Amino acid sequence: QLLLQREALAVVAQAMAELPASQRAVVTLRDVDGLEATEVCHVLEISETNQRVLLHRGRSKVRAALERYRATR
Repeated sequence: QLLLQREALAVVAQAMAELPASQRAVVTLRDVDGLEATEVCHVLEISETNQRVLLHRGRSKVRAALERYRATR
């Protein structure tokens, strides 16, 4: 079980590393650091709409990587 959790975390880390920098920054600030959307917009100096788009695209790519990993297990 622990090995599978570590493998899944490695998949997430690799997927995050492969994201474009803007998506990686938004996903990291929101999902890792726990910032609110308005805080992310302020820190990155982007619009609310852009923040939502980057977050959605980044999360989708990470989710797809996890789904591919799970399909091979």
